[in-house]
Amino acid sequence: MRLIPTGIRSLPALTRAGAMLGVLVAAGLALRPLEAPAWAAQVRQQPALEWRCLEGAMGQGFSLGLLGGFRALAADLLWLRANASWERNDLSGTQAALRLVGAVDPRPVAFWLNGARMIGYDLPYWRIEALGGEAALPATVVRHVHEEQARAAIAHLEKAFAHHPDHPLLHIEIANLLLQKLDDRSGAAERYRLASLQPTAPFYAARVHAELLRQLGRERDAYDWLVALHPTLPPERANPHAMADTVLARIRELEEKLALAPADRYQPGRE
Repeated sequence: MRLIPTGIRSLPALTRAGAMLGVLVAAGLALRPLEAPAWAAQVRQQPALEWRCLEGAMGQGFSLGLLGGFRALAADLLWLRANASWERNDLSGTQAALRLVGAVDPRPVAFWLNGARMIGYDLPYWRIEALGGEAALPATVVRHVHEEQARAAIAHLEKAFAHHPDHPLLHIEIANLLLQKLDDRSGAAERYRLASLQPTAPFYAARVHAELLRQLGRERDAYDWLVALHPTLPPERANPHAMADTVLARIRELEEKLALAPADRYQPGRE
């Protein structure tokens, strides 16, 4: 307490905290003109401190232990850097920042998901624009760029499984890339199946898996899946997100499509 001035020490606790904050802010502002040149000089003497050199240092075995308890803060700052590069349509800057975010702190799933969306949905348009624009390019080139970036986004998400084994949202994000960018319904169906098996999976994952099976012409597989799913769902009134009534309606539609005999049709509650 000897570091707190006597006048401030005599004030009530809340007032004292506010006064100390004011003193610290004033001191920071006063030292800023001295801090900037000193930091710039230090960076010139130690190039590895520059953000642009950090990626190379990481690739050469830079120890994350040096960050200690500041890993989350460092990752947040790098994420801000990624967003700044993204806003400028800076292809290389965005890619470099996203790689660093995952290396510095791989724990937030949101970093992986949003990073993949940048890579898979935004970067292809930047590349196409840099090549002269979609109107000036053959359709095969445009398609190739979109597919290449989709695969890069999927590879980015695959790395996340080392830190978040079988996280359902990672599987779903990969499924959407397969479906929307690579026109791979079979692969997407499998990813939705894997997502639905996880304890924290959203209810819709199992329904989408069945719908994709139906689109693939696998009505019997879709039917068997929904019949196994329905008894596990809470009633609609207990949890409307489970959409148990909707699942039952889809079962009935498939029974008509498959022309099942009445005796072979699903009866809720029957063992």
